[in-house]
Amino acid sequence: MSKRLITVLLTVLAVMMLTGCNTDKKAVTETTEGFLNAMVNNDMEAAAQYASEDFMKSDTMKLMDPDYLADAFYASMGVEKDDIDENAQKAVDEYVHNVVNKAYKSYEIVDTNIQDETASVTVQITLGYDPDASSGVSDETLELIREYQSDHYDELIEIYKEDGEKAMYNKIYSDLIPIVIGKMQEALENSATSEEKTILTLQKTDKKWLITNLEEKRPAANTAVTAEEAAAAVSTSDETEYASEEMTSDEYAAESATSDEYASESASTGDTAETAAEEETSH
Repeated sequence: MSKRLITVLLTVLAVMMLTGCNTDKKAVTETTEGFLNAMVNNDMEAAAQYASEDFMKSDTMKLMDPDYLADAFYASMGVEKDDIDENAQKAVDEYVHNVVNKAYKSYEIVDTNIQDETASVTVQITLGYDPDASSGVSDETLELIREYQSDHYDELIEIYKEDGEKAMYNKIYSDLIPIVIGKMQEALENSATSEEKTILTLQKTDKKWLITNLEEKRPAANTAVTAEEAAAAVSTSDETEYASEEMTSDEYAAESATSDEYASESASTGDTAETAAEEETSH
């Protein structure tokens, strides 16, 4: 075989390989852009066209499901959705939908690496909020929770005596959830945008490139943690005697009895004071 023929064959082979690589890169880019555009528009049905079925069912994608986030919120508190009133349920629903809607603002593809049937795409994502914006919610709402304790203590004790512990807890959560969620919403709305590096993994299956994994590279956790932080803030019942999970039913009863005794003693002390004042006046 002549050197000239060898050169021609090598040239043809190089062109074929280059063409194949360019074709794959174009397909990978189209898949990546299609998926991310769907995420920006919060269209999970469209996103599913560019991702594997397993990935769409993964924990990562569940974090883009408001219903999943709401369920995680209730589970974190140990309360059933139907145990709280409609106003509290509405507050939770509006918040988790707001978190999901603000998640993906825009993106920029930074790098694409293709190895045989696998590709890795590095993307700079702009989030519509700062994941750390709600980190101070517990501190901010602590005083509000204490005020609630002071203002509603007698009412809660009365509910406990008449309807039981569960009814009292339902009242507490129904009242406190909108307060805490309101602070979460405020932090979310006032938050600046933030950046995160995201690495998408794609797999070529039946000549079609599909996203199979998404790895976020940022210190803040995710929207699920945000929901859990809200639940934790509501559940900061160690700071409120009536809401403490460690306080037993007997202790609640004792609290109630103590309150009654205190009221009785106060009344008695008041009568004694009045009598003494009258005697002092007569002298």
